[in-house]
Amino acid sequence: MIKFFRNIRKKLLAEGHTSKYLKYAIGEIVLVVIGILIALQINNWNEDRKDRELEKEFLVALKETLNRDLDRNLASQKVNQRALNSIRVLTKHIEQDLQYNDSLKHHFGAMSNFHFWDLSESVFESLKAKGLDLISNNNLRDSLALAYGNHNKSINFAGFRYHDYMDHAIFNIFNNHFKEAWGNAVNSPSATIMEPLDYESLKSNKEFMYFLKTLPNLHYYKLTTPLKDTQILLERLLFLIDKELKKLD
Repeated sequence: MIKFFRNIRKKLLAEGHTSKYLKYAIGEIVLVVIGILIALQINNWNEDRKDRELEKEFLVALKETLNRDLDRNLASQKVNQRALNSIRVLTKHIEQDLQYNDSLKHHFGAMSNFHFWDLSESVFESLKAKGLDLISNNNLRDSLALAYGNHNKSINFAGFRYHDYMDHAIFNIFNNHFKEAWGNAVNSPSATIMEPLDYESLKSNKEFMYFLKTLPNLHYYKLTTPLKDTQILLERLLFLIDKELKKLD
């Protein structure tokens, strides 16, 4: 093709058609430029197609991770709710000055059980390494950055604060009023029990009662609210990802 164009130029020069030669040369340059632009556009299309395929792979992986995190979140809420129910049973039983019965040791064991967790970050960290700009939807990209940034730090902080409070209770309250903390039930090894050394004196102990009555508030601020907020966030992210995946299909 290049030889063909060269021959045309030589012929025009040989015949003395200077003006035609200049017009032809300009036209040839224009064709070359157009060809380069078309090649660049095709290359850009190919690169964009590869980016969208990679974006889809990340979104599918994120969806799987977020669904697992959502399951963990709901399981944690159930554990914490059972503990909260035991706290209420114990508070009511003591306030009504009822006699001790064997079921209470299970409630004492459950009252300090709790569960919290943080978002699984491996897929998001891989995405960050590739560049968050790979996610084409600005709203989804910002939501992911928020979830794996400040929100993840806040649920960690709240959970560890509750953990510290329980550690304090074990070594400063439980050790004075129970045979052991979180013993195993004979008939149900997975369940925890705590048997009071002296139930009657425990009922009148101000330090223990303050601890027991404060637990629901701590539950609300350090466990219930962060986990509920996380559930809402996860469900919103999954909605946005599903919406984006439909666009990419």
